[in-house]
Amino acid sequence: MKKITVIACLLALLTLSACGAQTLPADEGDVPPVEGISQTQEDGQTGTKVVYIPTWMQDYSVVYYDAHLNRTVESGGDLTEEEINSREDIFPEEMYTIAAEPNTKVEYDLHGFIQNIYYRGGDGEYYLDPATAAAMQP
Repeated sequence: MKKITVIACLLALLTLSACGAQTLPADEGDVPPVEGISQTQEDGQTGTKVVYIPTWMQDYSVVYYDAHLNRTVESGGDLTEEEINSREDIFPEEMYTIAAEPNTKVEYDLHGFIQNIYYRGGDGEYYLDPATAAAMQP
């Protein structure tokens, strides 16, 4: 019984040490410019445009992405590198982790954090549920 307890403790210790928090250094150079958040990937015959949604923007920002993932800022705007680096609640390496989808609307809350992503239905209205949006017909 004593051997099993020792082995279990060692296994738990190894597991905890392997899963410890790992952090990356956050330099000012880690924040990509807004122009650098989209990329074109070639997948053989067709090109696929990938655009990332910023996790943080100015308070109450509203951004639209069209069918070609072109971005239109209706209100608010992007944060500057200085604003991103000066805030303790923003991690620069996590600013662009969500891929945008065509025909979406993104709203940000009073702190500038992403609040909702809406999907445009066939009737031109925006819905939280992509299945509901797909079911809407003109």
